[in-house]
Amino acid sequence: MALSRAPRAWCSIALCSVLLGGCAALPPGVAPSPPQFQHGRLLQRPAHLPDAAHVAGVPFFPDDSQFCGPASLASVLQFSGVHTDPQALTAQVFTPALGGSLQFDLLGATRRAGRIAVVLPPQLGVLFAQVAAGYPAVVLQKTGLGPRDWHYAVLTGYDLRADSVTLHSSTARDLQLSIGQFDRSWAAGGRWAFVALQPGQFPAEVGEQTYLQAVAPLEGVAPQAAQAAYAAALQRWPDAWVAMMGLGNLAYARQDYARAAVHFAQAARANPRDGDPMNNLAQALLAAGDWKAAQGAIDVALRIGQPHPEVYRRTAAAIAQARDAALAAPQR
Repeated sequence: MALSRAPRAWCSIALCSVLLGGCAALPPGVAPSPPQFQHGRLLQRPAHLPDAAHVAGVPFFPDDSQFCGPASLASVLQFSGVHTDPQALTAQVFTPALGGSLQFDLLGATRRAGRIAVVLPPQLGVLFAQVAAGYPAVVLQKTGLGPRDWHYAVLTGYDLRADSVTLHSSTARDLQLSIGQFDRSWAAGGRWAFVALQPGQFPAEVGEQTYLQAVAPLEGVAPQAAQAAYAAALQRWPDAWVAMMGLGNLAYARQDYARAAVHFAQAARANPRDGDPMNNLAQALLAAGDWKAAQGAIDVALRIGQPHPEVYRRTAAAIAQARDAALAAPQR
């Protein structure tokens, strides 16, 4: 029986054209966006963002062919402490039929490496805030006028006063672009960027919901990393019921139903208007063999009635089946 999951808002990324010699692939339908740096001024500048910042020691893997995806990903993963290189990542993120790499595959490989892939809000100020916090970011750019001129690079620095950004890009370790030039190339792809973080690290200018949405996919591919990330999130946001649900899911997956029940009960107390924690508590109690306690929990979920009433009814039916079997069993 599948557990209820906390609400998530994933962006779907579609396969489409081959780009920059197959270097990157872009989802269709990206709308034009107004500039975010005008007349020497960064619009929507985060509070306390320094005028300039640079991340030192970011590995550089030069590539002038189709493999900017593996090269850029290896750069940020190795910086985060993962022992890897572009050759090791190519099989995971390079699609021969396209001759390039998809955003979805870069994020998936990041998670399999035990790192949190946080897709950033499409704001230049938020992107620069990552660099100021010490995190290089993979960015998708339009580097020319041709339909194939798309490219992944790694942002390592910016300087608002000097009107410049610094990138690991193709064969250039420290490519310098004006901020306006960079923003135009970045905006063409929907200002898509992500950072690869260790559990316990948090992106700058990114809130609880976005962060926990980034952690959730780790449950299936790197459960130990997910466990550490959820635990760190609760240190930062003690009422983060989605993190409590995630810890419950992880405990349930390893068949530690008593521990799962504790986490789901905590989530139910933190968010009493949502029926999912009580539904999951009922499932954990049922898996632990306590159908009577499970019945009480699912009754509460059914009274709440949202957001997944069909799931709650299925759980109730499973509990009723277990109850009937228990009552029909010979008494000793």
